[in-house]
Amino acid sequence: MADDAFYQYLKLFMDYFSVWSVLLIAALIWLLRNPDKIKALPNYIESAKIGDVELKLRKLEQKLEETESHVSELEQESARLNTLYAGFDPHAPVHELEVTRQRLKSLAGNLNDLSPVMDGLKPGADPEDVYAAAEILRARREFSMFDDLVSAVDRIASDPVLEGLRYHTVWTLASAVHRTVIAAVKHSDVPQLTGAQLTRARDAMTKLYDNPHVQNDSPDAPNQGIRGPSKYALDWIDRGLAKFDAAED
Repeated sequence: MADDAFYQYLKLFMDYFSVWSVLLIAALIWLLRNPDKIKALPNYIESAKIGDVELKLRKLEQKLEETESHVSELEQESARLNTLYAGFDPHAPVHELEVTRQRLKSLAGNLNDLSPVMDGLKPGADPEDVYAAAEILRARREFSMFDDLVSAVDRIASDPVLEGLRYHTVWTLASAVHRTVIAAVKHSDVPQLTGAQLTRARDAMTKLYDNPHVQNDSPDAPNQGIRGPSKYALDWIDRGLAKFDAAED
């Protein structure tokens, strides 16, 4: 047998490849011939190790399913927002925006992901996106986005013409700050926003209140214009900071 050529080749092959390698190659060939079995693997195998690489099949499948589900949710929310954006004119008379405002208010409570709202607070955002973000945050009083809201107000207040936004949109942003501060301060011995957050908000709202362009909004009745929610927000910010001072005594 030692002189048999087939035996010599077989012995050389077995010496070069381990038994497990041969079995693995055979298994791969079988799987390639039966692709439906590959899809079913995660149902039966927790993990598989090929060389130094370990495949966590079930965990990988679960991650893919979670990612697909999250993407689907984002697409649905984006579609809902886009439907609303396409259905209104942010420059329409205020009374004509009432239906849109109610829609946005209803939508606010059902949003699981606020990244679409974040886009409305970024520089250069479309007027309809800014208005929608302002109305949603006014309804939600969202602490997690308070810093982003304040940063947007501060940026807009720094512009001589409020980045070209209409008074009503900026009023809505100021009102969102006002309502969020009330929610954080009114019923808590210690505000649910930090002292640093309230201080930054005070600087932004003071800048907005003092903006020369804002002075032209309802000059005969300042509290009905942007200066109204700006002043009310400043009052509640002072109350919140006073609570921090009292807690330190």
